Amino acid sequence: MGDTGALRTDIQRSVKAVSGGPLPSTSAWRRIADEFLACGSPAAVLTGLTQATDAIVLDAWRASIEPLFSRSAAMLAVGAYGRMETFPYSGADIIILFDRLDSPDASEYSAEFARLLWVAGLRLNYTVRTVADCLDAHKHNLELAASLLDRRFLAGDRALHDRFESRLPAVLSKHTHEIARHLSEAARQRHARYANTCHHLEPDVKEFPGGLRDLRLIDRLTTLAGEPERSAAIAEATTVVWSARCFLHYHAGRDANLMDSAAQEALSGQAFTAGKTPAEWMREYFRRARAIFAEARRALDRSERGQSSLLESFREQRTRLSNAEFTVSRERVLLRMPGQFETDPSMVLRLLEFIGRHGVPPAPETERRLEAARGAFAAWCAQPQPRPLWPALKRVLSCPQAAMAMRALENCGLLPALFPEWAAIEDLPVTDPEHRYTADQYTLAAVECVGALGPGMDPARQRFSDLLSEIDDPTILLFALLFHYMPRTELAGGSACPTGARIGMPEGDRNDVQFLIEHQRDLTDAITGRDVDDPATARMLAGQAGTVERLKALTVFTYASISARNPEAMTPWRLERLWRAYSATREELTRELETDRIQQLPADLPGRADFLKGFPVRYLRARTAAETAAHLQLYELSRPTGVAVQLDEIEGAYRLTVVGRDRPFLFASFAGAISSFGLDILKAEAFANSGGIILDTFVFADPKRMLQLNPPEVERLLDLIRRVALGRTDAQRLMRNRPPETKARSTPPQVRFDSEACETATLVEIIAEDRPGLLYSLATVFSSSGYNIDVVLIDTKGRRAIDVFYVAYDGHKLSPEAQERLRERLIAAC
Repeated sequence: MGDTGALRTDIQRSVKAVSGGPLPSTSAWRRIADEFLACGSPAAVLTGLTQATDAIVLDAWRASIEPLFSRSAAMLAVGAYGRMETFPYSGADIIILFDRLDSPDASEYSAEFARLLWVAGLRLNYTVRTVADCLDAHKHNLELAASLLDRRFLAGDRALHDRFESRLPAVLSKHTHEIARHLSEAARQRHARYANTCHHLEPDVKEFPGGLRDLRLIDRLTTLAGEPERSAAIAEATTVVWSARCFLHYHAGRDANLMDSAAQEALSGQAFTAGKTPAEWMREYFRRARAIFAEARRALDRSERGQSSLLESFREQRTRLSNAEFTVSRERVLLRMPGQFETDPSMVLRLLEFIGRHGVPPAPETERRLEAARGAFAAWCAQPQPRPLWPALKRVLSCPQAAMAMRALENCGLLPALFPEWAAIEDLPVTDPEHRYTADQYTLAAVECVGALGPGMDPARQRFSDLLSEIDDPTILLFALLFHYMPRTELAGGSACPTGARIGMPEGDRNDVQFLIEHQRDLTDAITGRDVDDPATARMLAGQAGTVERLKALTVFTYASISARNPEAMTPWRLERLWRAYSATREELTRELETDRIQQLPADLPGRADFLKGFPVRYLRARTAAETAAHLQLYELSRPTGVAVQLDEIEGAYRLTVVGRDRPFLFASFAGAISSFGLDILKAEAFANSGGIILDTFVFADPKRMLQLNPPEVERLLDLIRRVALGRTDAQRLMRNRPPETKARSTPPQVRFDSEACETATLVEIIAEDRPGLLYSLATVFSSSGYNIDVVLIDTKGRRAIDVFYVAYDGHKLSPEAQERLRERLIAAC
């Protein structure tokens, strides 16, 4: 190999010639930077810096390794440098390839090569490998194999390189699945580390989903699969991400990749932003990053599906979910008739319901079909529909994985097609410093927070899970969350009513949505700015909420909206204060059932509105104008005979409304009559006005579909209720025909008394596992003990019944001794 000592001297003399000073000070580097800042073209930066780096690397090679190893070594650029994507302060990845490492000088002169580049100001990541090393794709060498997908010959023994190139493709082909699996696992872990979203308000343009690592992932997986190059949309998105990283490097003077708030402020006036404000350009960045992340996810799905074994495929064929339109293969939804979206856009909503019901996301092919149908779906949603959209959308939102369905729609860009208002928050940066994500991502994260509530949570959060189970219609809550961050100009004064009206949402549901959106800050402001233990706070919140039902929905809404801001936003302190605010307000609203009575009637009420005087104020808060008008009409119908009954079929249940004159044992008799038909009471309210006229409402399920299958039974039920109201039928006799309930209770019942809630009655709250006839049994205990039931509020969700009664004895509260006797009987009845 010659005189190595003389060669070392030659190398030392060449340092100045090679370096010319640190790389960031070279005239070529400065010229490239000036051109970028002037015209904003990142491609020129990457090409120019790669060429400048090549020149320095080749000089160092000639001064160090080439004199000794001209016929036994070669130099390869790999990774981003191999793809000629060199950023201002990024490193250069190089492999020094030897035929054999049998010379002790190889490591020494390789180190000298690296030192020369360090002196020249170049960040170098190099490795010394033999041909045999690079052709051995075992499990501990997969990262090296992946890097060789982006290789480029720089210098050295061309014959050695050609021999290596002739053997490498066969090795890569043989180990394609192992390399793809390695890339996929690393990418999935990285995506999970950053919450599987590209919509971070301060994105790392290299590491975060939708950044440079995802671009590299797409290229490598498509190379392994032999698929086409990047699409035009990905090419445009690539230019935006390249521009962001070039800017960050020049702005910080180092390898900085985090687009933090200070860097975003410095975007103003940059050539590559094309006159956009920093906020407008960031919105453009998020839009492009979303396209990259979507393509990366699809590349991962395709790759992982290709890695499945034949046995796994066989097993899946036997267990797949399917219907006439959709089928599931390898945990992804596929279309049985791929072109049907264009001819039948309503199929999109059926796909969402399938996703939400089974918790299986769409396959990449399905997502592409959805994207292709975006225009047809938007046109279909905009035109008048023969049937309202709300019932179909409600089925989607009622599914256990509704959040996944909404996420699938967002991933394909179809949420603005369904809701044009969504465009106002799509990719929109949020200025609140506590928020971590863009407005659209934050909104979907809030929906996901509701979906995550369920069994098995820690006790502090389990309370909110239980509260969610008590909400009558969670779809209203989810719909309100979807719209709660919309600009007020999009919602016509802060309500989602225009959207709700367009899709055929009933008036009462629209009112509830409007309430949640308009009052979304009530509990948040209370837990951060007021004493939640102060009775005045509870009174204020009770006045804002109006009813216990709306309070429950608002509490879960607030839990989700705070939790979605960032993973640390819902601190234990906030969680506890939110629950205390809810508990105090619920106590206040329950107390007001008896104490706050209607004295002054609204002027716009029709008919004989005096009928409502003496009802709890809750009545007006919880009823729409149409419902109030129907009750007043029912009162008019009752006057000639003393009773009027109405039965309405509502979503999956029935609502029975009775107007009549109060008498002892009446409420219990109604409950017994309903239960005697085998019907399950889900909710009930019992009010009496100042003239002794009652308005009792029961919502019940018909689990055996008796009323539907036997229409004459409807009239028989109504006739029974009329006779009970007039005292002509004994409900106790009816209930004797029912078999006793013998199933053991897994949860002991709870009975609570509060004599401070009202001056003239005692509040009794009972929480117990539901069973057929439970309400009748409880009401019978009160009535048979001689207690008068003044107000009743009953709610049942699943197997849990929450019953509130205001009772009095001879116009007075119950004594402590009477409460204890009553407790024993109520527990026995449960």
